[in-house]
Amino acid sequence: MPTADRRSRPLALAALLLVGAVTLGGCISSGSVSEYEGPNIGDRTLAQIEPGETTRAWILAVLGEPTERSTVDGAGDVEVWKWVRRKMTTTRGSALVVSSKSRTEEVRTVYVELTDGVVTRAWRD
Repeated sequence: MPTADRRSRPLALAALLLVGAVTLGGCISSGSVSEYEGPNIGDRTLAQIEPGETTRAWILAVLGEPTERSTVDGAGDVEVWKWVRRKMTTTRGSALVVSSKSRTEEVRTVYVELTDGVVTRAWRD
């Protein structure tokens, strides 16, 4: 006939495993933080730009100053303006005494080409 000691072993083992899981669960953590730099130009805003119609003044009023302006040499009064949006995400994780950190960067750029002050093309990379 089994003794009370033998019957309580599985129960004691289960209790020990439960305590271990709860204790270790508190030692594992992770999280991420995102930071943004530059304007967020949405798809609907970009769709409002009409080549041959939209002017330099409208672009400045709606999109603001570009991140960068370039002049196309030898092409008359042709400029390419661009707005750069960066998303930097830092992810941290730790388990017991081991920790990790990673950083990713996502870049979205909107380009507008202007000829004589009127948009000829607009696109996003």
